[in-house]
Amino acid sequence: MKKIIYKTTVFLLIAMITSCSKDDSTSQDDNPITDIYVVGQIQKQDGTVKAVYWKNGEAFVLPSDKYSDAFAIHITSTNDVYIVGVEFDDSSVRKPVYWKNGEKVTLTANNTKDTYAWDIEVSNNGDVFVVGNERNDGNIPAAVYWKNSTKVSLHSVGVESSDANGIHISANGDTYISGRENNQSSFGSRAVYWKNDSKVLLSDGNPSASSQSVYVTEAGDVYIVGREVSSPGDIAVYWNNGVKTILPSSGDKKILNPSIYVANNKVYVSALEIDPNDNNLTSAVYWEGASKFDLTIGNNSNQAHANHLIVVDNDVYIAGSTRPAMSTPYTAVYWKNGSKTALTDGSYSAFAKDIAVKTSN
Repeated sequence: MKKIIYKTTVFLLIAMITSCSKDDSTSQDDNPITDIYVVGQIQKQDGTVKAVYWKNGEAFVLPSDKYSDAFAIHITSTNDVYIVGVEFDDSSVRKPVYWKNGEKVTLTANNTKDTYAWDIEVSNNGDVFVVGNERNDGNIPAAVYWKNSTKVSLHSVGVESSDANGIHISANGDTYISGRENNQSSFGSRAVYWKNDSKVLLSDGNPSASSQSVYVTEAGDVYIVGREVSSPGDIAVYWNNGVKTILPSSGDKKILNPSIYVANNKVYVSALEIDPNDNNLTSAVYWEGASKFDLTIGNNSNQAHANHLIVVDNDVYIAGSTRPAMSTPYTAVYWKNGSKTALTDGSYSAFAKDIAVKTSN
């Protein structure tokens, strides 16, 4: 998550107050308009499995092959909406795609093995970057990115497997890609990031670690969040310019899908917590600095997932999904400052993967 345009493009409202009589008033046109975009997937009983986005609660199905999924969204300063994900047919081979304003673009891939596109960013000069991984003939993932649909490998010699998970592009065009690389016979799994294709190690593989999401401030400070294997449970960690901070954990619970954002000199991280004794018991949580909050409490949710977060005008938005019991479908939701909004009615499963907020006049 991401640059100064980021997933969130905020335009400043300049309120112009004109005196027309004794009673000065502000036109309704001066009030800012906030649009909330959420991307994810719906899974209906009739077999429909499609990538979707919701704009202010209204769902739009994205064009694709028989099945599809959407993982991330980016909105440019010119209001172009980019959404990235995968599509697949009955062969179940995932193919990387992105949609620009609803029109699909298919990226080059190994057509016999899965290729995933996890995140998307657009630079100030209009270059489109997509990050993900492709599986080789041995079904081993290798980190890649696409720049304007041209594929570039990030996989290093001597590495068994690798993943590219998140991307940020700075105002001057530097690219930061967060990920992981693995070699069980030597260093295990270690968290890494690539700056302009040059790899930077965040950990040495002891303990095993991975990095998921990246955010770079205007001052150039690099924040990357990930997780470390620990006992009794995996923990959420982030690195600020390479210096690691361990976030407070909940006993022996495991952490998945951490996401990071920095605003007002505070670090915000969201994640999914899993009960080690029952993988079906999950909680959506987030940290503001060192303070931890459980979004599941008081929301009638036996299972809850938190996938991505952003902060806009001091408001914390988190995309995820919930369900009250294993026998019920998931509902796509987002939380604003801990208050949940449902995007679906619970009659079929739906998952919210990412969120963007655009404020304009």
